[in-house]
Amino acid sequence: MRTGFSQWGLRSRPVCLAIMVLMVAGCAEERSLDDLMNFVETTHRDTAPKVEPLPEQIPVVSVTYQADPSQDPFARSNVFGTPEAQVIAKPEPDPLEPDADRTPEFLEQFPLDALQMLGTLQLEGDTWALVSAPDGEIHRVMVGSYLGQNNGKIIAIDSSEGVLEIEERYRGVSGRWELRPSEMRSGR
Repeated sequence: MRTGFSQWGLRSRPVCLAIMVLMVAGCAEERSLDDLMNFVETTHRDTAPKVEPLPEQIPVVSVTYQADPSQDPFARSNVFGTPEAQVIAKPEPDPLEPDADRTPEFLEQFPLDALQMLGTLQLEGDTWALVSAPDGEIHRVMVGSYLGQNNGKIIAIDSSEGVLEIEERYRGVSGRWELRPSEMRSGR
């Protein structure tokens, strides 16, 4: 084993010596900034920039402004309108507007999603729904009762499905009152 290693060492010496001679020869030639400048100059001399021609310009038609001295564009009537145009027509009454004179019911102080329907019951031919409020009290409601903070009115009680059908009134983006149907289900 020792003899193989020494033979490899004898063969590799000339190869290492040749590599060292080539490295020294590569560094021996003196290079300067002049070589770099010459290279850059010859490279730029052979290349020509390609610039597309400018698009054709459309002729501009000139117009002479003639001011009308009889009308001032910043006059108060032009900015704010005339007093006759500012007469505000009384809006027609909104048929969906809630009754402001009605006394709010107890369950109208809670949001609709905070209330929970517990079930229904029949008393003397009337169908009632039992609703639990966040304060822990159970309230009896019927068709026509109000609950929720958006003027929610109970329009139907389905005792077989355990559903309260509610019609909420809220002011839409147009400023007019709109109806939004919703329902409350019992937690069976």
